[in-house]
Amino acid sequence: MSIDTTWAYRVCAPHRFERVDESPPLSIDPGELLVELTAGAVCGSDLPFARGAMVPAGGPGQAGRPMHEVVGRVLCSAHPDFVAGDRVVGWASNWDALRQVFITSGDQVAKVRMAVPDTHVTVAQSVACLMTVFDRLGPLDGRSVGIVGVGPFGLMASVLARHHGAGRIVGIDPLDRTVDADGLPFDSLVRDTSRGWSRSLADADRPDVVLEMVGHQTSTLADAMAAIAPGGSVVAFGVPDDDWYALPLRDFFRRDGTLITGVTREHRAMLERAQDFLIENPAVADHIVTHVFPIQQVERAFAAAMHPRPRQRKVVLEV
Repeated sequence: MSIDTTWAYRVCAPHRFERVDESPPLSIDPGELLVELTAGAVCGSDLPFARGAMVPAGGPGQAGRPMHEVVGRVLCSAHPDFVAGDRVVGWASNWDALRQVFITSGDQVAKVRMAVPDTHVTVAQSVACLMTVFDRLGPLDGRSVGIVGVGPFGLMASVLARHHGAGRIVGIDPLDRTVDADGLPFDSLVRDTSRGWSRSLADADRPDVVLEMVGHQTSTLADAMAAIAPGGSVVAFGVPDDDWYALPLRDFFRRDGTLITGVTREHRAMLERAQDFLIENPAVADHIVTHVFPIQQVERAFAAAMHPRPRQRKVVLEV
């Protein structure tokens, strides 16, 4: 690689980003890749860092943070499965891909096989995460499902839930998600908070499975736990912001509930399966990606992601 100076963005204050110049890495360790960014999706797990509510392990203002859902071109490889020029999709291992070139583990990406723009290829990383928790959940075999949070992940979760055999699927969101859910396998949408929905449920309407797709707070997870039918399961999908959660355990225990979490570990295998799914279901990525910003508008992109609204689904940055 013969690049002398590369660009990066960093959070310089809550909700504020600035561009900085930096020198590209001079070397990579065995198993790593040096990748040139072509597209990156804004994840809900990135937003606490952009707001200043969470600080990266290396301290505030680190160049490249926060971004981890990426597509790019390999510039240099120290991994036996990749060569320079390969297009890859997956994780930026250090969540620092808001930069021209970044280093990631070759085990956390896969070669791109989807014949769509890189902005849409980013969806494979999201689907890979969802497949991890659906594997842990197991076959649904007609069980009813409630999805708390009908944002990008909640929308994709409906497709995978039906794919895994779910029966009735209900989406719960305080925003009007009618247009966003159009064409997806929701049987009904409830425009309400998770608290209002869980407290209004008749016993006969309690779902067998609740997918809590909001994350980053205790309240929505507690409401999901309060909503399930006896013997039901709750999937806590979103990354927790706190080490400790206070949850309604006694009631959940009495209903013989199961709490399921999921962290993707077999990254490559999940990414390959996600691409297979998206190749077979090409309308999914096209439906999910609605807002694409040039990388120079990173601040606008994060602002949009922090303020969800109807007809806005996945926010993606493009180089």
